[in-house]
Amino acid sequence: MSLTLRVHLKRFQSSLSSQRPPFYTVFPTKKLVNRFLFDLDSKLTFAKLYPVYESIYESLAPNGTPAHVPSSFQADDIMIMKKVLERLRRRTKSINKNLIGLENELLDRAAEMGNNDAISSLAFDVLRNPARSAPEDVVHAKTLIKQLYKMGHPLTIKLTGDLAFDNNDLLNAEKYFNQFLEVEIDTIRAGEVYCKLGTISFKKPDLQEAERKFLESVRLAPLENVVLSYYHLAQLYMDSEPVKARSLMESAASEGFKESFQMLGFLEMNYFHEYQKALQWFKLGMELYDIECFIGYFDCSLKLNAPRRAKNCLDSMSKLSKTNESSAAVFQSFLNSRQAQITRLKSCLTDPFFKYSPEKHSGEITAVSEKNRWEL
Repeated sequence: MSLTLRVHLKRFQSSLSSQRPPFYTVFPTKKLVNRFLFDLDSKLTFAKLYPVYESIYESLAPNGTPAHVPSSFQADDIMIMKKVLERLRRRTKSINKNLIGLENELLDRAAEMGNNDAISSLAFDVLRNPARSAPEDVVHAKTLIKQLYKMGHPLTIKLTGDLAFDNNDLLNAEKYFNQFLEVEIDTIRAGEVYCKLGTISFKKPDLQEAERKFLESVRLAPLENVVLSYYHLAQLYMDSEPVKARSLMESAASEGFKESFQMLGFLEMNYFHEYQKALQWFKLGMELYDIECFIGYFDCSLKLNAPRRAKNCLDSMSKLSKTNESSAAVFQSFLNSRQAQITRLKSCLTDPFFKYSPEKHSGEITAVSEKNRWEL
């Protein structure tokens, strides 16, 4: 192959790698988009939106042509288009960099057209990462937020509460969230606010009020928006209504909420005595290096009379404790409380005439302690 041909082939391959995928390959199906539009109570249709989506998408490509947006489209319509992509991202739990770019472009266009939700979202993005923005941009963002707040703009009030909540300023967060609920109720955003208000009550602790707010959150918002409500409700019902707790915790687990794997494992093992199910939940947690799931897996293996499996788990825990400081103390506590079981386990594996028989042991810590469960 000549040098010239090699150069041309390399350039051709490079151009292919830099090309964005065709729009139809990354955009969701008509059925799914129409479902999102219905949930958003929008009169827009897939047929009307698709050409606009595609035009804006193509304009973002290198040397792309300017996007064509019909003059009949208002700022609220552009914001609806953005919300459809946002819901897709939450529903599929995946991030496509090309659709993220399209979503950001739609947000910018909606803000330029005067949509207050878009303006507020962009202003708070600047405040969350002030180091990434120029000082004048931070000042301008604060000015916009103050103006919107004085107008009683609902999303601005909510995002102010979110910012206080993220900074662990729970007193002010609660104030702003309650203020938001005075101007907007029975919406998905209200459901998200009830979830955070429930979390604040949970930490006080005012468990009865936390339960009320979590239930209201579940009523108003889809699972993917308020997964923390399902998780905390399961914690509240763990002792009194374990069947309900299991159902709620499984809902949280379906959203990949990693803390639920440990709780489900212990619930299946200690209450329902479904050891095989417990093992599966513990395995999921072990893949995320949750030391409590290793402990549960070890105990469950002993209950199933599987000493080799328990020994392998013990070795894995030992390795994890040497590389993870937070796991080291838990592992040491585990060793102290399982001395008799570990000794019998080693005898079983080294002496062919020794038969391991599971038995209950004192100081069992497989059940989640009240301190850990309630985070008090």
